[in-house]
Amino acid sequence: MKKVRVIALGTILACSIGLGTLSVEAGNENTGYSFMIKKDQGNEFTGTKYRQTTTERNTWKVRMYYSQEGTNTYTTYWLEKSNGTNVSPAVDVKAGNKNSKSGRNHYIKGNAGANATEVRLTAENNNVSSSTYSVEGYWDEETGRILPGQYKTFYTTEYNK
Repeated sequence: MKKVRVIALGTILACSIGLGTLSVEAGNENTGYSFMIKKDQGNEFTGTKYRQTTTERNTWKVRMYYSQEGTNTYTTYWLEKSNGTNVSPAVDVKAGNKNSKSGRNHYIKGNAGANATEVRLTAENNNVSSSTYSVEGYWDEETGRILPGQYKTFYTTEYNK
């Protein structure tokens, strides 16, 4: 009888510890963005979202399906804190043809400063220009996709995935 109680108590304790260590897994969301890219590589950004991950290789995502500059043109994107501190590598993203399924998803790692903090999507023209233009797409601050080992900073998926 005592042995049964010890086993039952051990099982309850193990389950309690196991439940206490579960973490919330990030969803792979598509939060829309639309803004004007400023002239002379001025920065434009979205509102902030909380990035809860504690691993830099948990990627964030950006897709640009429209640029007023035209299809197949590039804009540079990265994550930063609201104080302007960059917390991810920058990546040049090619515009799609305005269809929300056009363009490619870019999955980018964060830096240590992007862990468990508020971040925002930031963008600038990939070259110095006196023109402004609008862009549209979607992003996610934390996808739950871990950057595969063969990639140093980012990877892209095929169209429509």
